[in-house]
Amino acid sequence: MTQSLKQAIELLQLSTIELYEKITTELVDNPVLEEESGADLSPLPGDSGQTDGAVRDLAADETRLARADERSIQYDDGSDQGYATGDDDEKKRYSLENYYAHEESLTEHLLWQARLTVRHEKEFDIYESIITALDENGFLPEDTSGLFTESALEAGDVENALAVIRLFDPVGCAVRNVRESLCVQCSHFYPYDEVLLKIVGDCFEMLEKLDYQKISRVLAVPLPVIVEKSKIIQKLDPYPGMQYSNRTIRYIIPDIDVKLVDGEIIVGLNDDWVPGLRINSYYISLMKKKNIEKKLQEYIQDKMQSARYLMKNIATRRNTILRVAGSIMAHQKEFLERGPGHLKPLTHGDVAKDLGIHESTVSRVTSNKYVQTSWGVFDLKYFFVSRLKSADGSEDSSSDEVMNLIKDIVEREDASEPLSDEAIVRILGKAGVTVARRTIAKYRGILMIPPSNMRKKINKMKPEEHT
Repeated sequence: MTQSLKQAIELLQLSTIELYEKITTELVDNPVLEEESGADLSPLPGDSGQTDGAVRDLAADETRLARADERSIQYDDGSDQGYATGDDDEKKRYSLENYYAHEESLTEHLLWQARLTVRHEKEFDIYESIITALDENGFLPEDTSGLFTESALEAGDVENALAVIRLFDPVGCAVRNVRESLCVQCSHFYPYDEVLLKIVGDCFEMLEKLDYQKISRVLAVPLPVIVEKSKIIQKLDPYPGMQYSNRTIRYIIPDIDVKLVDGEIIVGLNDDWVPGLRINSYYISLMKKKNIEKKLQEYIQDKMQSARYLMKNIATRRNTILRVAGSIMAHQKEFLERGPGHLKPLTHGDVAKDLGIHESTVSRVTSNKYVQTSWGVFDLKYFFVSRLKSADGSEDSSSDEVMNLIKDIVEREDASEPLSDEAIVRILGKAGVTVARRTIAKYRGILMIPPSNMRKKINKMKPEEHT
C-alpha cells in the first residue's frame, strides 16, 4: 500500500473538524503548502538566486512564523493596576481570569457548607476527607478504611461529621448507595411518615420491582396507601450529587447538510470553513532554477509531492462522501419526508453496489460523520437499519419501522391492561410483519418501554386526568 493510498483511507475516516486539524498541521509541517486565500511569499530583498539565498528563504519562512507567533503573545500590562501592593498572590486575585464564570462542583459546594459549620481545623480535616472522597453521585466508596488514619480521632468524630454532611445541600450525600440516600431524604423531608421510612428502609428491593402488593402484605398497609407513598419517593433524588456533576458536553458540527426541496434531494458538505490548499508559487519558481542545490531540490520535490497527494486525497474524500451520502439519502427519502420511524432496510453492501465501490469504503465514509436534516442531526450510521422479512414475502420491513410500530401500539394500548409481547407479535403479524417475541423484547429495551406487568403498575401511579 502506497503512502498516498494510506493517507486517502485515513482522510475518509476523519470528520470535518478532524480534517481541519489535519490541514492545520500540514500547513505548519510542509513549507510549500499555503492556504488558497493567502498571499504568495515573495523572495527576500537582495536574493541573488544562488543556493545560499534559497536556504535563507527556507529559514526566513520559519522566521515569519516565529514573528507571527510572537505577535499573538499577549504580554502582561505593566501599568498601574489600581492597588498598591507588590504581592504576586494579590495580583492573581485581580487577574481577569478570575472574572470568568465558574460552575460550582459538588466538592466545592459541600466544602463551602463545611467551612460554615466546623468549629476548628481538626474537625474541618475530617469533613474534607469525607467530601473529597465522594463520587459524582455524592456516594462514599465501598472501602473507607483508608480515609481516616489518624489515631488521635475521638470516637464518634467521623460518624458525627457524616451525619452533618448528609443533611448538607443536596440532602442525601455521604452515603454508600441509593437506598441509604433515600432513607436520609425521607427522614429529613418526611420525619413523621413511618410508612414511608419503612418502605425505603425495609422493602427497598420490592420497591425497585414495583411490587406494591407484596409491600402492602409485609407492612400490613392498604395497597392504595403504598401506591401514594411510592409517588412521594419518586419525587426524591436517588443520585443527589449528579446535579453538580461536571459533565463534558459534546458539541456536534454536522459534516453533511441534506435538504428535500420540491421532492429533490440536495446533499452538500459543511466544509466552507475548511481552508483550501495550493502549492506556494515561490517554491515552484525556485525549482525551475538550474543552479539549485541537489539536497534542497530533493527536499522541495518531496514536500511538493506530499502536498499534491494531500490536495488530491482531500478532493477524492469530498467527492466520495458526497456520493455515499447521496446514495444513502436516496434510499431513505421517506425519512426525509416523514421523519424518524420511516427508515427503509439498508446495508453497506446496498450502497457499495449502487456506487460500484467496496463496502469498506462505505464503512470508512460513515465513520465519525453527522448529517443535518430538517428532522435534526443524525449520525450517518443511523441510516443503516436491519431488514426483517414480511409474512407474505412481498416487502421487507426495517428494524426502525418495526420499533416505530411497537411504540405506536404501546401508546394506543389500554392503560389498565397493557399488551404482552406475545400480543404485540400477533398485532404485527396481522399487519404482515413477522417478528419473534424475543425481538419485541429487544426492541422494547432499546425504546426503554418496560414489560407489560411493569407498565400496568406505572399506569396505576399516574395521576388521573380531570375533564
